[in-house]
Amino acid sequence: MNAPITIDALLSAVEPVLGQGGRIVTALRINGVDEPAFREPDILTRSLVDVDEIDLETTPVAVLASCALEDALRYLPALGDEARDVASQLRRPDAAQHQPALAGLADNLALLAALVHTADMWARHAGLAGGDWLGDDVAAVERVAEVLETSARAGDWVSAADALEYDLTAALEAWQVRLAEGQVQVRALVPVPSA
Repeated sequence: MNAPITIDALLSAVEPVLGQGGRIVTALRINGVDEPAFREPDILTRSLVDVDEIDLETTPVAVLASCALEDALRYLPALGDEARDVASQLRRPDAAQHQPALAGLADNLALLAALVHTADMWARHAGLAGGDWLGDDVAAVERVAEVLETSARAGDWVSAADALEYDLTAALEAWQVRLAEGQVQVRALVPVPSA
């Protein structure tokens, strides 16, 4: 009888081969049961036995990159609207009470940056020369974040509102243009399904 192997060992053996074809494991089933968190440490260390039936689903990394960019592009206008809404709240006499909305916006911007970073990683894995999807645009967003932090500490809600309404929305619009260009490049890498 062979010694049991772990899910981590299985993935470590399979994914380099899949990677050569530009694919990645995106779903795992053990004995017909989905393991949605199969990359979590407690699942990775699980031992498999001879009778376990393993099903893997794979997806081309270019498809994953394209989907992530599509999500980011759909999300960007909503963030611009959120920035304008928070700016409007900060112009009210009770502006300090709306500080939590500012924190929520910051969290959403961080999620967007993580999504775009993931798309960039997958696009590079698919063979796309690195796009500058995070460079100038994220730097512009970070500059706005610094202004917001300084303004919030000083209780200068008008400056914070101006930074959101003018600087952040402009940075998000520029980022949207860059990501749309990247989306065209990534879609060119997506394999055409064979009939």
